[in-house]
Amino acid sequence: MYIFQPDRYLLRKQISKIAHFIYGDVLDVGAGDRSRYDDLFKFDSYTKMDIKTGPNVDVSGSADKIPFSDAKFDSVVCTQVFEHLPHPYRGAREIARVLKPGGQLLLTVPQMNELHEEPHDYFRYTKYGLTVLFENVGLRLVHMEARGGYWSMLVQINIRYMTDLLNLYKHELVGRVSSGIFFTLGHFAFWLDRKDTSKANKAHTIGWCAVFKKT
Repeated sequence: MYIFQPDRYLLRKQISKIAHFIYGDVLDVGAGDRSRYDDLFKFDSYTKMDIKTGPNVDVSGSADKIPFSDAKFDSVVCTQVFEHLPHPYRGAREIARVLKPGGQLLLTVPQMNELHEEPHDYFRYTKYGLTVLFENVGLRLVHMEARGGYWSMLVQINIRYMTDLLNLYKHELVGRVSSGIFFTLGHFAFWLDRKDTSKANKAHTIGWCAVFKKT
């Protein structure tokens, strides 16, 4: 069952906007159990890697020990993975290693999230920490965009709280009704974020979407 969340809605919108950065032979690091974004890209080949095996996974492997040779891929996609890496520098170094010179990484991370996939939930990122992490392994920042402002973040927090509190994914009728309410609240929050151009609003975000290029 689908339950509306501002985070997921904005993620797809962000990735669609910058999908043109992805090309050629692509590696999806942490592809998960179902495809969410590969339909947005144009590519020659698309390899899905995850630490867990499954029907959506082509290759089993860890982000901090990617089972491919150096300079193998033109592009890497990695969405909502780095918060789950206990040693993120290793993951960043491995992504840089498997990228060809001039290759590009499309990455998304949370700055704010509830605890999830426990106990493997280790970090949250600011745009500054993210930039330092990947510049230290030889990747140059090309694009960085916040995922919503204060109002989207506030609604996202409350939606996740109510979803977990009421266990909505296990109560289909209540979950579907709630999703409709969440959809309305979420889009009102998006409107407020567009209207609120204050520095205070920009200091809060759900997360970041970035593109880095191998130098």
